Amino acid sequence: MAQPDPVVLDDGRRVVRDLATRVEALPIIPEDPRVPAHSPENPRFQPAERGLVPPVSIDLEDGKQLVGRVRFSPHFAGTAAVHGGSLGLLFDDLLGRLANSGLVGRVARTAYLHIDYRRLVPVATELSCRAWIAAVDGRKRTVRGVLSYAGEVVTEAEGLWIEPRPDNTGDHRFHDSA
Repeated sequence: MAQPDPVVLDDGRRVVRDLATRVEALPIIPEDPRVPAHSPENPRFQPAERGLVPPVSIDLEDGKQLVGRVRFSPHFAGTAAVHGGSLGLLFDDLLGRLANSGLVGRVARTAYLHIDYRRLVPVATELSCRAWIAAVDGRKRTVRGVLSYAGEVVTEAEGLWIEPRPDNTGDHRFHDSA
């Protein structure tokens, strides 16, 4: 069996050390638990740098529904299609954005997110996305969404977001029964 070239190994170690030093030097931006992650008022909101969710072009957003377009780059690919985990992140982001519409000073948190993968989702292709508030029951918001290609639903989701009690800005207690 061939042995790795020691010079290449040393170069690799140096690159990793340099990268670790640069990452450790990055500032930590504090999170405000009262502001949704997608909100421009959140100091951590940097859409160009988020990287976990592809950019979505929003065509309509009125607090009750959201309609837009998205294109997954090859960065989000699994085997010959968009990776299912990437679809989960997209739905959590879009449905959560809608669930938090109109909330001031508090953030509804994801309690559950169910996704049905109907067909393979193509990479590097414009897809339509739509989300809507299906029900509101006190602090609970049920939101549904679909992702479509050429007019056909390829993935759909339903989630429940729970707004924390007024005396709670987002710790573990928001999961308590309503």
